[in-house]
Amino acid sequence: MISPNFSEVNNPEFLRKLEELKDRLPPPVIWLVGKAQAGKTSIVQALTGDPRAEIGNGFEPCTKSSWRYPFLSHESPLLEFLDTRGLGDADYDPTEDLQWHEQHAHLVMAVMRAMDLAQDAVRAVIHQVMRRHPDWPVIVVQTCLHDGYPWREPRHILPYPFDREPFPPEVPQDLARALTEQRSWFPRDKVRFVAIDFTLPEDGYTPQFYGLEQLWQAIENAFPASIGAMIAAIPELRRHVGAIHGQKALGVILHHALLAAIAGAVSIPAIDLPLILGIQFLMAQRLAAIYNQPLTWERFWDMAATLGWGFATRWGIRYVARELLKVFPWVGVPAAAAFSGISTYALGQTLAWYFAEIKKGAVPTPDDIRRIFQNELKFAHKHLAGLFQSVKST
Repeated sequence: MISPNFSEVNNPEFLRKLEELKDRLPPPVIWLVGKAQAGKTSIVQALTGDPRAEIGNGFEPCTKSSWRYPFLSHESPLLEFLDTRGLGDADYDPTEDLQWHEQHAHLVMAVMRAMDLAQDAVRAVIHQVMRRHPDWPVIVVQTCLHDGYPWREPRHILPYPFDREPFPPEVPQDLARALTEQRSWFPRDKVRFVAIDFTLPEDGYTPQFYGLEQLWQAIENAFPASIGAMIAAIPELRRHVGAIHGQKALGVILHHALLAAIAGAVSIPAIDLPLILGIQFLMAQRLAAIYNQPLTWERFWDMAATLGWGFATRWGIRYVARELLKVFPWVGVPAAAAFSGISTYALGQTLAWYFAEIKKGAVPTPDDIRRIFQNELKFAHKHLAGLFQSVKST
């Protein structure tokens, strides 16, 4: 539960430890490189699920001609996307942007229209990056597949056939030749390839985000296991958030749940408890601010009473059991990290729902609050346990 000591979050020692935990959560940064109209912004929109991901809105400038997009929120990003201006423009010298992006990125995504073989500028940048950073993951994303469809009706090839080579016969020959030619420009043992087609609803193609699952899988596999576990959780989180509340609140919840998981991964039993309680209360304060709801003593105790002493007792027993397991660190540390992250996530989701209901003028019943909390615990156990267990090695 949340710490009843409201002054704890202003304690200098707590703030110092919190900053240490934050330093262990740098968001992985994906750098998108491609010509104009290659589909870079469409990729960010599809991955984040946020239609605001467009120049001048969801993005913010990081150099004179490139943009960054923090996801899930600006305050607590889980991922960051960097987008440069379209390569190959006659009046654009990308040197400054490339130098800046090389200092900040962790993965490079080369975006190319599938039927466009005039990709000298993109090829030059990717080969330059691979020479300077041989350990960086590289994904080549081939877009706008329908440009190579000979048929008139808006339909994709199902099941998805572009994850194996040679391509099966249902792939049109001209499209297959273009995809194969582009892939031949890069070393197969160092680069992952994904073919996608993200269209507008009015285009009539189904699915609208063709190849999205394969793109997520490529990103997950490109990163180390600890980051890959986080990437793997994002699609399910995106589907889940719409049923609960806004993306900004989810960013705050997940950020603090990850901090709590890192704190829980400390190998010394029980030393992490004050820090975890402080993190949970800080999360509650920030969620209350999002919904313009003051976090008063009365509201705090109302929530505590609603969850009930039975919950507090069960939580305490489980906490003690997991702390005792730390005498066997290879078992106890991941279990404690998962428990701290899962319980913090469920608490945050419940608080966000509670504040949203109050803002709408509703009066949540104790049964509803307990139901939301239990549902969020089940969701986190199913979809996020691996993420929280992995933070010990980040």
